Amino acid sequence: MRCIYIVWILFLKLVCCELEVRIADGNLKGKVLQSRDGRTYYSYTGIPYAKPPIGELRFKAPQPVEPWNGTLDASRESNKICIQINVADNDEDCLYLNVFTPKVDKKFLPVMFWIHGGMFSLGHGGPGNHGPEYFMDKDVLLVSINYRLGVLGFLSTEDDVIPGNYGMKDQVMALRWVQKNIIHFNGDPSQVTIFGGSAGGASTGFHMLSPMSKGLFHKVILQSGSPVCKWAVSPIGLPRKRAHAVALIAGCNFDTSEDILQCLRKLSADYIIDLQNRLYAWLSHPCIQFNPVVENCNSGQEAFLCHHPIYDFKQESFVPAIFGLNSAEGGLFVASLYNSTSLMYTELQTYFNRILSIMLFYNQYTRPEDLDEIGERVLKEYFPSGRLDDNTHSNAVNMIGDGCFAHCIVDMAKKLSSPVYSYYYDYQNEFSYNKLFGSCQKSLGVTHVDELNSLFKNNNLNSNDLNADNLKVSRLMVNIWYRFVTSETPTIDGTDTGTDWPKFTYDEQFSVLHIDSAQPKIIQNPFDEKYKFWNQLPYSFRLNQTMSGKMEDIKTEL
Repeated sequence: MRCIYIVWILFLKLVCCELEVRIADGNLKGKVLQSRDGRTYYSYTGIPYAKPPIGELRFKAPQPVEPWNGTLDASRESNKICIQINVADNDEDCLYLNVFTPKVDKKFLPVMFWIHGGMFSLGHGGPGNHGPEYFMDKDVLLVSINYRLGVLGFLSTEDDVIPGNYGMKDQVMALRWVQKNIIHFNGDPSQVTIFGGSAGGASTGFHMLSPMSKGLFHKVILQSGSPVCKWAVSPIGLPRKRAHAVALIAGCNFDTSEDILQCLRKLSADYIIDLQNRLYAWLSHPCIQFNPVVENCNSGQEAFLCHHPIYDFKQESFVPAIFGLNSAEGGLFVASLYNSTSLMYTELQTYFNRILSIMLFYNQYTRPEDLDEIGERVLKEYFPSGRLDDNTHSNAVNMIGDGCFAHCIVDMAKKLSSPVYSYYYDYQNEFSYNKLFGSCQKSLGVTHVDELNSLFKNNNLNSNDLNADNLKVSRLMVNIWYRFVTSETPTIDGTDTGTDWPKFTYDEQFSVLHIDSAQPKIIQNPFDEKYKFWNQLPYSFRLNQTMSGKMEDIKTEL
């Protein structure tokens, strides 16, 4: 009996030692969990990677974290979610990341660095939404992060006082943390793949364009997002106007940017975030109000983005990339416009041209005199009857999907000077994000970010296991992503013996991996017709508009 007791004590000590990790800033204690297939992995959550961005650090680039004494408990899921609209448990002190690593003898595994989406204003990187169980069946580390959101992450006066891009600079700080510390988790800092969905996909693309991010990663996967999408980046002049609008609503003097900065630093974070609700022009649109901006790269400060990606595209990191989208990207957005039987907002019929320009963000890039022409051409292209009605939900799904996603994702793939592989996710999972964004009972297809159900365990959407068919597609997706991360020759099914995945080349017969079942296939040119339509619309860049007028007028234009 005494021998059994001694063996048990030795086992506990061994496990304890395995769970404790020493990194540059101090000790961490994690916990042991199991992957989908029962493999042991270690979880470290709530690791600080920068100082809390509060007080004088609000609206400032992230600063290195202070080392700590003792052992930090990283065994419990952190509740430090970055402050955001309509979420109760959040905090301005939120710059934390998570590391998940399988228990293997082999050291220096590739690293997958996940950036969550959420319109640059919502979401978090915690395992509740993006559980690591599926990837932990593979020899790979997974890192997920929080970054500042909304006003606190992206407010900009387009000068050296409030230059903006704090959320993006948080991501860079987390990537630098990986380079410095991931080796202590058996991760290889020379094999880092950034991947993200929606705004996280656009963020991933921004790192390819940023001088700050060079050398910090080696491959990318952009899921349903691109920095050349109009929702992903602000036109020059608009960020300053929005900053002035925030100051005006908050009762701040906005004669100078310094006045705005000092005033907003005195207000509560909750109040500042709630100001976003005052800037909507129609319902909750534009759904993205604060996003990445172009900075002055000659100011002496470290700048994240020096060139506007839509009009002055400049690639900084020439790394292999996967780009892709889902077959019905617009479904998530249409879900809030229709109920079970009908179109809920008749103003979409009466004021179609104006509302469409707000929903699809091209009002920010187009001369007012061109808005009606664009609206009429879009209406004719997608609604043969000449109007939205109770039975045109599928038309609306296609319009939003093509206008907000397909066009700009293909455009980014065309612009890159590094190897690109393209996919088209078309598998109808039993759990869809459509259900979270509206009461529409109509079939809205494989919507925006539905592919995440195949890559991550999401306890908030579904706590049950996947059924047999969904499980097969999930394993397929994980295999494809893992093969890309670990190999120079990705295959269409992620196996060593699978068919090579053809590179994307923009011509009349470019190849795309069509994932509609557990047997994916290569198809030709599914986007070209709609890409050409949206590319021919009369957009024009609106620069450096001045701020004037009553708040109602400002709100309408914003």
